Amino acid sequence: MSKKQKDFFWMSFSDLMTSLFFVVLVLYVLTYVMLKKEQSKLEVENEKLNQILQLEEQFKPLQDDGDFIYLPQCKKYISKELHSIEIFKPNEAVILDKYKEPTLNVGYKLESLLSDLNSVNEDYTYLIIIEGNMANTYDKKYSPDSDYGYKKSYERALAVYNLWSENNIDLRNYNSEVLVSGSGFNGLCRDEIEENNKRFSIQIIPKIEYSK
Repeated sequence: MSKKQKDFFWMSFSDLMTSLFFVVLVLYVLTYVMLKKEQSKLEVENEKLNQILQLEEQFKPLQDDGDFIYLPQCKKYISKELHSIEIFKPNEAVILDKYKEPTLNVGYKLESLLSDLNSVNEDYTYLIIIEGNMANTYDKKYSPDSDYGYKKSYERALAVYNLWSENNIDLRNYNSEVLVSGSGFNGLCRDEIEENNKRFSIQIIPKIEYSK
């Protein structure tokens, strides 16, 4: 091999190694960036999980409260004292006088819980659903999708909300939105004992914000 050929070989070899170096460098940078992104995603998910676990722990006082029944399959609370009791006037959306105080106690306890949650982390927000439920007749006279059931259960949930408002119970003071709804004779998690569906239930849905 002549000197010129040797020089050409080493120049080509040097160019090849330089190109390979840059390829490896680019691959390394891309891999590093991708791994950092995945790590960042994992950190965000871990932060979100920790927040959820903290919230579950903070909800325990309400779950352990003797005045409430927690329905884990529905993630709802119902008043133990008002469970399976018709607190309204027959066929009306007017709360009977003797049940106004227990209904107010439910509102005061919810307000206290939300106040405590807000003091722990004021960045958390919640959706509070007040849901009216109806018990069907023994012969299931009403269709599950009866307009009467939906309207009346909504009106009864609204009566609960209005009673709280009239007594200065404002759950929106604690980063919460309140939704008044009625599931009538329908809905998931209905009690197998039909009479027990004479109730209103409360659902607290945390809306977690976290940095990306």
